[in-house]
Amino acid sequence: MKNLLFYGTTPYATTLNSSDFNKFSELSKTFNIFVYSSNKNAQYIDHKVVKILYIKKFNNFLFNYLYFYFFNIFSFYKFVKKENIDIVSTKDPIAALIPTLILKLRLGDFKLVIEHHGNFLNLLLNQRKLYFQKIIILLSKVISNFTYKNCDLIRGVHREQTEVIARKFNKMSLVFPAWVDFTTFYPKNNKTKSKQILFVGNIIPRKGVLFLIKSFVIFQKTNNFLYQLTIIGDTPNIEYFEECQKFITDNNIKKVKFCGPTDPDEIAEVMNNSALLVMASNFEGLPRVLIESGLCKLPSLATNIEGIVTPFNSEGGTMIYETDNSNEFIKNLEIFFNNSQLQSELAVKANQVSNSLSGSGVFLNNWKNVRDRLYE
Repeated sequence: MKNLLFYGTTPYATTLNSSDFNKFSELSKTFNIFVYSSNKNAQYIDHKVVKILYIKKFNNFLFNYLYFYFFNIFSFYKFVKKENIDIVSTKDPIAALIPTLILKLRLGDFKLVIEHHGNFLNLLLNQRKLYFQKIIILLSKVISNFTYKNCDLIRGVHREQTEVIARKFNKMSLVFPAWVDFTTFYPKNNKTKSKQILFVGNIIPRKGVLFLIKSFVIFQKTNNFLYQLTIIGDTPNIEYFEECQKFITDNNIKKVKFCGPTDPDEIAEVMNNSALLVMASNFEGLPRVLIESGLCKLPSLATNIEGIVTPFNSEGGTMIYETDNSNEFIKNLEIFFNNSQLQSELAVKANQVSNSLSGSGVFLNNWKNVRDRLYE
C-alpha cells in the first residue's frame, strides 16, 4: 500500500467528524493515509484510519500562513522521511512550495500532486483584505510556475481550467471533485412543499450573500412573505457579515435566519427540509455544496459561472442566472415555486449528477486512478 499524505491548512478537528472519518476510512482501504495540518495545539494523533500531525497554529492569519507554507520545511522534511511518504497531495500550488523544494534538493523521493480548485489566488484576495496585493500576486505567480513545473500530476475539480494548466506545464492531470460524504448527504423526505430557501457557504463578498438577502426581500414582498431564507456558514470576513446584519436591521427584514457554521449532519438535515439551494458566487472551482445538495435531491439556483454551468446546469438539477442580476434571480424563484413538476424534475437530475460525481466508491476509485497514473 502506498503512503498518501495530504498537506495543507484544512482544519481537521482532533476528534474527526463523521464526514472526515468516512472519507479517510474509504481511502484507507487502498492507502495508508497521513495528514499534515495545523491546530491550536501541536500534536500527533493516530485516528486509526488516518494519522495526523498538527503543527502549531497561530492566531494571526498572515503569520500562520507564512509559517505553514514557507518556514516549516525542516518539520515537514522529518515527517515525510519518518513516515516514508510515497505521494504528497497539496491543496494549491503555493502549498506545494516546501514539498517541491525538498524534491529539488533531493532530500525526499515522493510523487507530488497539486490540487487545482480554480484561481486560488482570486479566492484568497476576495475572501480577505490583504495589503501589498501586487507583490502578493507577483510572488504567487512565481511560486506557482515553479511548483507546477516540478510536480508529477495536477488534480483538478474543473475540467476546462485544469486542462489549461496541464497543457501549459505539460503535466498529467485528472479531474474529480473533493470528497462529499454520501453516507451523510442523502434524501430523507419530500421537500416539494417546503417554503425554505437555503444558502450554505462562507459569508464573504465572493459568495454574494448580501445580494441574496436584498433579492430575497424583493421576492418576499411580491409573494406575501411566505418564504424563509436560511443562511448557514462561517464568518471569516466580520465586516461583511456586519454589513449584512445591518441591512437586515435597518430594513426590519423578517424571515432571514443566520445559523453560523454547522456540522455536516445538521446541514444534511436542513437540506432535506428545504425547497431550494441558492448561490450568488462570482467565482467557484466546483462547488461541493451543489454536490451535497444534489445528493439530498435538493434543486439549486446559482450564477452562470465556470464550475457551475458545467456540470450542474448542463447535466441538470441547477437553474442559472446572470451574476448580480437580481431581476433574473427573482424571476427564476417565481418560476420554480410555481411549477411543482419542474421542482420534481430538477430534484431527480440533481441527484443523478451528484451521484455520478461523488457516489459510493467514486472518491476512492479516483485516487486509485491517481496512483496508477503516477506509477504507470
